[in-house]
Amino acid sequence: MTRPMLLPAALLFLLAGTAAAVSGEKRLLLFAKNPATWSIVKGGAQGKLSYRESGGSFTLTASGLVPRSSYALVRYLEAPARGEVVARGTSDAEGMLVLRGSWRVWVGKFWVVSGDDVSGAPGAAAIPRRWRPERYLFEEKPLGVPCACPEPEEP
Repeated sequence: MTRPMLLPAALLFLLAGTAAAVSGEKRLLLFAKNPATWSIVKGGAQGKLSYRESGGSFTLTASGLVPRSSYALVRYLEAPARGEVVARGTSDAEGMLVLRGSWRVWVGKFWVVSGDDVSGAPGAAAIPRRWRPERYLFEEKPLGVPCACPEPEEP
């Protein structure tokens, strides 16, 4: 790279890094997984949870779900085992689901489950009714837990 091009390239690099830091938006990818192996199902249902820890706002977009079906975004903690309903909604005719809202605690596991398989209103305890993991989306990795996992490809 020539010297005259070096300064604009460096400025562009710095501005891009600053824009990402200023936005504060983070993401969590969710995938259909094989319950026997917990490996991601290639070509299966998937989603992306975009959120801001500081203000708590989030947007979940998911595709490949059962059309016109009830779903719940659930936060799950293993010790002690408990869950909370973050949001609820219904997929459209093409199996797309969009949920928006505000949440306060961005640690643990986040799942998209069939709305019929869990009871509870947003903000309340998630009370399991059935366990049908072949119908759910699971996080790529728990939030707030250090992980040397490779990043999966974004849906």
